[in-house]
Amino acid sequence: MRSTLGDRIPYAVVDLGPGNPRRFTDDSGSFRFSGVLPGPYHLRARQVGYKPFDTTMVLTGDSAVVVAVALEHLVVELEEIRVVARSGASSRCTEPGPPDPAVSPGFASIFDQLRQNAERYWLLADSYPAVYRMERRFGHPERSDRRLAVERTDTVDLRTDARWQYAPGRVVSEVPGPSGPETQMNLPGLPDLADTAFLANHCFWFGGLETMDGTTYVRLDFLAADTIGAPDAGGSAYLDPVTYLIRRLKVRLTRPGRASSNLVSLEVIETFREVVPSLVLPDRISSMLTSRFIEPGAWTWGQRTVERIEEQRTVAFSFLRPLPAQRP
Repeated sequence: MRSTLGDRIPYAVVDLGPGNPRRFTDDSGSFRFSGVLPGPYHLRARQVGYKPFDTTMVLTGDSAVVVAVALEHLVVELEEIRVVARSGASSRCTEPGPPDPAVSPGFASIFDQLRQNAERYWLLADSYPAVYRMERRFGHPERSDRRLAVERTDTVDLRTDARWQYAPGRVVSEVPGPSGPETQMNLPGLPDLADTAFLANHCFWFGGLETMDGTTYVRLDFLAADTIGAPDAGGSAYLDPVTYLIRRLKVRLTRPGRASSNLVSLEVIETFREVVPSLVLPDRISSMLTSRFIEPGAWTWGQRTVERIEEQRTVAFSFLRPLPAQRP
């Protein structure tokens, strides 16, 4: 598989339907389906940053069929897409669901890139699961410069194929604990941005270009539907404006007071890096939980706000199955 300019496209996603699972191309852009029976098929090819490729074909006999696939770079006039500013509590989501290409074709194209990022993560986790080790630091921000005052550190091994299934209004739940039920909060991550239930229950807006720490991103905002009365999620995804790979994801808990009367806010920021061309894994995760604390014996004027921070960074990772490019 190549671009229309002749460049090889590694790790694109190809799908020969019906009956053949999606797969990645190898590092040279090649792919192969074997044992395919005669009949009509629909061949689809997708790569972040390129226009989708779709074609139909009819296979006959036992002879091999060679297909040359060329993908065209995606070009979207970002300045022509209407930017919708959202502002905290005044934000509303009354018509959830993905953007309509007939209404906003430019934004729908950008949104499709976000969804492809999420779908690629799922396919990578399913086909080539990986274990990554996160170094975690727990503490609170210093009052002077807001840097983390570390209270303890540890490491934890995580798997990319470990799944939490999103359900509307179920990001906060009670789970059994050693001393009774405990509250568990699971904020959605990158793979949930391809989940049909998540897409159907959130609104999405184009946030324009945003520059942070000298780097410019394409921002897409999302918010849980107004009809979800329980805590859920809102936030922003940040894409590279050239490759459209996801670089950053910010997610916050909506309606935090309904999770706990003392909970003020919970926000998680996750950054990603390419482990091989166009395939990303988590690099750093930072979460801040803000809650109210009432001094023993004090009334409401004895309340103070407590901030707890957890910072994680990936220090090692390994695939449990070799990627196509790594096969002998």
